[in-house]
Amino acid sequence: MTPDINTIFKDDELRKIVGLTIDEFDDELKRLGNAAIKKLILSGVNSSKIKAKDSYIEQTISAYIRGNYRYTDKDIAQENRLIFEENKNFMSSLSEYTTDSADTVEETEVETNG
Repeated sequence: MTPDINTIFKDDELRKIVGLTIDEFDDELKRLGNAAIKKLILSGVNSSKIKAKDSYIEQTISAYIRGNYRYTDKDIAQENRLIFEENKNFMSSLSEYTTDSADTVEETEVETNG
């Protein structure tokens, strides 16, 4: 099951990412957050690893939202897009983010018993 952005960030937290206090753009921010989640999954990050309280996941999704929100300063947007891409690529290369928790336990047992 694909996680929803609201399982990671509340609406007011999404607004804070881009410096908003009004709720007029909540739908756009949610679409961006869900797009970031989908990109992480498509790059190999296990959907069960995309959850609240993982600061690396939160930072990566925040960077995607900042990188694709309507900033007039293109440098800010580009910098955040690069952060998202670097984090996404790094996570997709780590078993901590690409395997299910049950798979990790099973692999550890095989290594210690083998």
